[in-house]
Amino acid sequence: MTTETFMVEAKAMRPMLLNVARDILDDDEEAEDVVQDALLRLWQLHDEPIRNIRGFARIVVRNLCLSKVRRKPQTVDVRQADFASDDEAAMEKNEQIDRMMALIDALPTMQQTVLRLRHMQDMTMADIANLVGTSEAAVRQSLSRARRSIIEQLKSTR
Repeated sequence: MTTETFMVEAKAMRPMLLNVARDILDDDEEAEDVVQDALLRLWQLHDEPIRNIRGFARIVVRNLCLSKVRRKPQTVDVRQADFASDDEAAMEKNEQIDRMMALIDALPTMQQTVLRLRHMQDMTMADIANLVGTSEAAVRQSLSRARRSIIEQLKSTR
């Protein structure tokens, strides 16, 4: 995809991407930031053969928004807080989930997308390939690389 083609496509899909981001974040400024980040990531992949760039862009924006929401500090009214011993186990589990999500967030965009679609959205390889505009073999390879990368990082931190 040429620079000019990408710029035309980005300009055309920007309003749709902003709507997706606003729906999730409820903040216009954060939505603008996320869309800008997503378009930058898409530009980095502009040489990749992606058949459905709009669908892929929508997924990238959604994933970036969800990551942003997860990173927001959670506030709890102290008067309603439950300080039972089960909180320790829940906190430990939350820390493990946060660690795993950080590892996923550090993956390249295509690997993040494929991993999330397969394991969090429970999509088939064929559906993922159709959505991102690539072959099932390429999806399997991206998924394998993503899993391998996460396993290596988990082993290195133990």
